Amino acid sequence: MSLSTVRLHQLLVAAAFLVPCVVLLGAAWWNRAEVLREEDSAVVRTAAVMHEHASKVFDTAELAMDRVDDYVFDRSWSQIAASATGGFLASLKAPLAQARAVWVVDPQGKIEASSREGDLGRDIADRDVFSVHRQRDIGIYVSPAVREADGATAFMVSRRRSTDDGRFDGVIVIALGTEYFARFYAEIAAPTDHRAMLLRADGAILVREPPGPEVDERLAPADPLLRAIRARPQGGAATGTPPGEAERLYAWRRIGDYPVEVAFSVETAVALDRWYDNLRVYGLVATVSALTLVLMAWLALARARAEQQALSDLKREHAQRLSAENQLRQAQKMEAVGQLTGGIAHDFNNLLAVITGSLELVQRRIARGDTDVGRFIAGALDGTDRAAKLTHRLLAFARQQPLEPRPTDPNRLVAGMVDLLRRTLGETVRVDTRLMADPPAVFVDQNQLENAILNLAVNARDAMPGGGRLALETAHGTLGDGTPAVSVTVRDTGTGMPPEVVARAFEPFFTTKPQGRGTGLGLSQVYGFVTQSGGRVRIDSQPGKGTAIELTLPVSRDGIPAEAVRRGGPAAAAPGRTLRTVLVVEDDAAVRLASAETIGELGYRALTASDGAAALAALDSEREVAVLFTDVVMPGIDGPTLAAEARRRRPDLRVIFATGHPRDDEQDGPRPAPGETVLRKPFTIEALAEALEAASRAEASA
Repeated sequence: MSLSTVRLHQLLVAAAFLVPCVVLLGAAWWNRAEVLREEDSAVVRTAAVMHEHASKVFDTAELAMDRVDDYVFDRSWSQIAASATGGFLASLKAPLAQARAVWVVDPQGKIEASSREGDLGRDIADRDVFSVHRQRDIGIYVSPAVREADGATAFMVSRRRSTDDGRFDGVIVIALGTEYFARFYAEIAAPTDHRAMLLRADGAILVREPPGPEVDERLAPADPLLRAIRARPQGGAATGTPPGEAERLYAWRRIGDYPVEVAFSVETAVALDRWYDNLRVYGLVATVSALTLVLMAWLALARARAEQQALSDLKREHAQRLSAENQLRQAQKMEAVGQLTGGIAHDFNNLLAVITGSLELVQRRIARGDTDVGRFIAGALDGTDRAAKLTHRLLAFARQQPLEPRPTDPNRLVAGMVDLLRRTLGETVRVDTRLMADPPAVFVDQNQLENAILNLAVNARDAMPGGGRLALETAHGTLGDGTPAVSVTVRDTGTGMPPEVVARAFEPFFTTKPQGRGTGLGLSQVYGFVTQSGGRVRIDSQPGKGTAIELTLPVSRDGIPAEAVRRGGPAAAAPGRTLRTVLVVEDDAAVRLASAETIGELGYRALTASDGAAALAALDSEREVAVLFTDVVMPGIDGPTLAAEARRRRPDLRVIFATGHPRDDEQDGPRPAPGETVLRKPFTIEALAEALEAASRAEASA
């Protein structure tokens, strides 16, 4: 064996030790980074779940305070202190598992009304939950956690009450139990060694799971979590070492506009335990490889390459599977959209047929001198009314309409949805109705009730994969306090639910559907809508025997309004209107002409402009313009911008916006200022006349 061969063998032996060690060390370092990334993602996901849960709780508490404020509005303190108020507060608290008590406190700090009789008469004037509101209105205040007389821990959420002239008039307080949050945090984090907290922005810990040593616990000023929250109050993730503790991974998020944060953390050492287990395996492989010299080194290297290839193949297969699932999910969405679009297109085609046919008959009759066209005009107007209602129903389905309760005939509403449900659910589901005779009106948001019934019907279809029967029923009912009510029941012949699923059906994010097929928010939204309307929801279901979901809704005190508002005759021109000049701004020529003609028909003088620039020029040259009637969405200068500039030049100018935007302040619709009015499309000539008269009256009073 030559020297070069010996050296080659020596190099091979050295390589037998070095190559496996280098490979395994590299794999171990890569695995460490991967373990930390996975743990960091898990911490962020858990914090997001905590944020969703806390947001629902605080929003529910604020809605409850709104209901209490509405209830005690315009009542004297002697009336508020009556037992009826305590009964109302107790009924309001009953469905809120997170609430321990609801108080109404007078301006001196005395509890005048409470959901718990033992709290009446208590003086809380020296507590921050009362004193912070005395000087000024700070909105929602969250107090530190305190231990109550029964040993339970709670923190208070309060809001100031004010008189019409702005004077302090007491507070409304809701006590939220910390055990409710702690149980939820323990459930979502088990069995991880963790630390979950709900805390104020100043570091006061409201809820800690596992529990801390003290009730009124606070983060130290040097705590890395508190420093991170002050640097990024809206949320984020970081790594830090608390005083006297080991390094931790943190994630936190702020709860809406409330001064409260949720935070979740684990020790970095706990996250690295898995890596240490992997490292021991790598060390064992390295030892065996070193002992078996060249042969085992090469075998280990080949095995590492094979494992790397297998891991790459697994990742590629996983990516392909995710892509296939996304394509399937998109196909299902498109199928659902297609069914809904088909139903909408069918309804709109019918309405267009009514409108077009009526107008063509009017045209033909007038062409031959026949003026008996009133019933055809009425038919066309009725078609436009029905089209507007269909548009509002679509906006409600998209959740872009606010809650607007009004007296509603339940039989008419249910019967009106049958055709839509049949087209949406498909041919395999038979839709039947069982309606009570002469039902009383229910006081509810009609669009939201339709959306709830549609939601329940789609759930029922999913529970009947082979087809079945869906029954919509109305019947007399009562609420928990004996108040008369009407029950609307959606009953299916599907697979049904076991008792443990029924018990959790209304929990947010709880779903029995496969991953990607449901959010778990459908039934919780139905529950929230019905309870907000003053009703209740009940589920009757057994495996194999179908499901019935009953919505019990309060009866209206005002009776049933006319389902279709009758249109009056054309509004007559009032004396003196010709002295008023209205500038019509609309980029669509047909709409601009129709609006100007209608305004002229009402007795006003109408000028027109096709865009914002032309409108400003007309305002400068026509000083007698008293009202600006403008569209909202236009190229160049839009409606709100035009109105602002026009009123800067002419402060006495009155503005009427014509818009098709939904009525939701969170959307991009105009928000009228003093001296401005919003007219929603499509509008009637009566509505236009009323808006113009209101503008004239406002100018006269000014």
